[in-house]
Amino acid sequence: MNTVIQLDNQDDKAQRQKAFRKQFAENLNAALDRRGAIPVGYGRVTAVAELFGVSQNTAANWLRGEGVPELARLPEIAETLNTTVEQLVVGAQSTGAHAIDERYTVIDIHGSDADEAHSLYMLPEALREVGLPRGVTAMRMASDDMDPYLRPGDVVFYDPRVNRLVGNGVYVLRVHGALVVRRIQRGTVDGLRLICDNNRFGSETLSEEALAASGIEVVGHVVGRLLVGR
Repeated sequence: MNTVIQLDNQDDKAQRQKAFRKQFAENLNAALDRRGAIPVGYGRVTAVAELFGVSQNTAANWLRGEGVPELARLPEIAETLNTTVEQLVVGAQSTGAHAIDERYTVIDIHGSDADEAHSLYMLPEALREVGLPRGVTAMRMASDDMDPYLRPGDVVFYDPRVNRLVGNGVYVLRVHGALVVRRIQRGTVDGLRLICDNNRFGSETLSEEALAASGIEVVGHVVGRLLVGR
């Protein structure tokens, strides 16, 4: 399940990380310029710190290219600055900003209706640390039907290449056009149990034939979670 991304050497790794931080800083400053009403220099550090609720040291590091925000904060920052995660990380084509190294991984993240998606960019060492497979997709939770496993605002990572039930586990399913997360248990007698971890919601038991006839589609197998604020 783990994805291992090979790095040429430690110097090469450090250079790529430095270039990535510098590129992010350029794109962040450009987005702040477009937003207006945010000064340059030290005043910009103070404004960014207040805008995003971080220390002035953290804000200064973002603006100077000495650090980058946590992955989960990028959509919030992009929305506040009326831009996109892609422009923050890669930059607009018209600015001449270069694309991220091809060994970085882009993960699409969408809501339960899957109509609109944003992109998350993960550094190689972050991808390796969490063990996400290639081609993984992410969904932001809106319902609390899987609480405490997942709460509204949490992000679930799933492998969309898994389009059938391959055993017990947690899956993303399409039910009447909407995407839901359910824990699946295969019983020895009573078929498949589609379980909501939140006891306020009912679970269902279906035979495999009834599941197929119901039109419920297996969209992917859950391989990880991002628990926001916990």
